[in-house]
Amino acid sequence: MEPYGYALGAEAVHAFTAQTVKERERLLRIFDGLALHPFEAGDYREPGLAARDYEVKLFGDLLVTWWVDHAVREVRVVRLEWA
Repeated sequence: MEPYGYALGAEAVHAFTAQTVKERERLLRIFDGLALHPFEAGDYREPGLAARDYEVKLFGDLLVTWWVDHAVREVRVVRLEWA
């Protein structure tokens, strides 16, 4: 299967651009992993907009929140939160 693409929502873009180059490289590896495995569930789910469930996964000190749009083969990252 060819990997999905990914897109970041406005909140995630602001969080991403505020990071160091090293942290942005780490984030890109995480996004690439999510796109390679779009059917993998997060650590838990939370309700999102329009009755859509968001996947949430902890990556060390970082929580990533996303949902997958299978119709367009894209992972939509909506939030990045550091502990």
